[in-house]
Amino acid sequence: MATKINNNPPIALWNPIWTCVWSFIFSPVFGAFLQRTNWSEMGEYDRANQSSIWIYLGLIFLGGYLFAEPFLPEANDLSQYYFLICWSIFYLLWLFFDGRFQISAVKLRYGTNYHHKLWGRPLMLGAGGLVLWTAISLTYIVGLVMMGIIKVDA
Repeated sequence: MATKINNNPPIALWNPIWTCVWSFIFSPVFGAFLQRTNWSEMGEYDRANQSSIWIYLGLIFLGGYLFAEPFLPEANDLSQYYFLICWSIFYLLWLFFDGRFQISAVKLRYGTNYHHKLWGRPLMLGAGGLVLWTAISLTYIVGLVMMGIIKVDA
């Protein structure tokens, strides 16, 4: 009696390396969300909860920076890079304390024998999130200018 060989991958995941790469562009919230989904698929619910914490921290960071940015001092040439510096620090913290662990876990457990989920939907949602964040930011700034709370030099 011949045994049937199952050529189907055991699980469907987003490539954890690319979740880390795309997260620099779309934010660690993006990567933490996708990795939370991957952890859940792998049955690692404690790790999924840890990724959820990074989602909330990321949303607090993005929201906090959004509302604090108009009031940050413009004392030196470095002031135009506040967001890039904060973004990079938060990204590196997420990568070091959470994001990188899934790369080795998937590699050890599955190697490349897993169904690689397609990136179309997550990338479109990530781009939509950036557009939404930008729209909220612009609306907020325009409102502050119109109310006279911040002054714009002509």
